[in-house]
Amino acid sequence: MTAPITPEGTGQLGPGVLKIGATGSEIDVSCLVNNAAIESSKEAAESTTKLCGNVRAGATTYTFQLTGDIDVDAGNESGLFALSWSEPGSEQDFTFTPNLELGTTAKGKLVLDPLRLGADEYGGDLTSPLALDIVGTPTITYAVTP
Repeated sequence: MTAPITPEGTGQLGPGVLKIGATGSEIDVSCLVNNAAIESSKEAAESTTKLCGNVRAGATTYTFQLTGDIDVDAGNESGLFALSWSEPGSEQDFTFTPNLELGTTAKGKLVLDPLRLGADEYGGDLTSPLALDIVGTPTITYAVTP
């Protein structure tokens, strides 16, 4: 019998890291992130019943997105906002570690969309929602525990 799972390994968001861009020239946007998550969507085709009565399950596919909300670095010509507007639709490497202490990291490629430029009210922070498609399945690595 295995021991019950306890919440010690669940953690919280932050402090963490989000880097976007080619390795070696990535943009560290960790201090701009208000919230972030990797989310999955599932699409399953309907099952089919054969003449003999056997049932074949429909194919299931998963897609992934990096979602959240980020402050817009509109005044930085080498920042994420500038990259998102100069290379929309481009595939960019990313690394996302939601909690450094836990050490679980997701890496892969995402499709960059232009960030929103503006705010909801006068004097409000320039922020943009994120819903960036991930190409394929991100690679998840776990911290090595002693």
